[in-house]
Amino acid sequence: MSLKLIDSVDSILLEVQELTNKPVELIEKSDLNVYAKVKMARFKMPAHIIFYKKDHEGLINHLIAHECGHILRTFSVPEENRLIPMANSNMIHIMTNEIERDIKKLESVLSPDDINQLVNLWHSGIIQQVTSYPPDIMIEKWIYDNYSELRPYQITSIEKQRDSSMAILTDQIRAITPPKIYKIPNIMNYAFFKVIGEHIHANLVRGYNNTPYVKKGKKLASLTGQNYVDSYEGDIDMTNCWADFLNISDWFGWTKFENIPDDYLTSI
Repeated sequence: MSLKLIDSVDSILLEVQELTNKPVELIEKSDLNVYAKVKMARFKMPAHIIFYKKDHEGLINHLIAHECGHILRTFSVPEENRLIPMANSNMIHIMTNEIERDIKKLESVLSPDDINQLVNLWHSGIIQQVTSYPPDIMIEKWIYDNYSELRPYQITSIEKQRDSSMAILTDQIRAITPPKIYKIPNIMNYAFFKVIGEHIHANLVRGYNNTPYVKKGKKLASLTGQNYVDSYEGDIDMTNCWADFLNISDWFGWTKFENIPDDYLTSI
């Protein structure tokens, strides 16, 4: 399927190719569990791949630009300095120990396999969030400041993301989720949308005003705004800063960019 993209996105795609010496391949994937996802090219890959859902109309322009932002930031440093998040069973076990009492409560209603699946889901979701939100903030600032043509798509796309994030603010979800697992994503969501909203002149956190996540969310947002160094190295530092703030530093680690699992191209 051939996408019709606006000029700004075409220029960003060209910038990626010029910086990395590899093109970006756009692949429609209807069963994608997110709006868009990038597979950055490793040494043996001929191209970067951006998977996307087709049902986002003009918003695809912002989604592709955003994923290209991740490529540009990562490839702005030499290969030996590129890192990616990683986790192992010991790190998941650390998280599990911290919420052991809450897990025990589930044993009367869920099988061990279901509990294990749920624990892995909680862990992967939080690690994905804490490692992606800091660079996402800088990418959105970059898009807003440099590509005015993209702003209408960007604002609508971010608002859609905000609405999706707020969907977990229900009594039903809170009741079945360990307090720490429920609190951490909401604090990150508040900080993320607070920082971006201030930059694009939009109130994206109004829906959080009466929640208990505002105080720590504001602290994390302030810390982010005051201390972020706009670079790839700054992304790593701020991610670690967020993890320290949330007391989850030992839930994940970092590994070399080329140390990818065998199923990298098949897992989405």
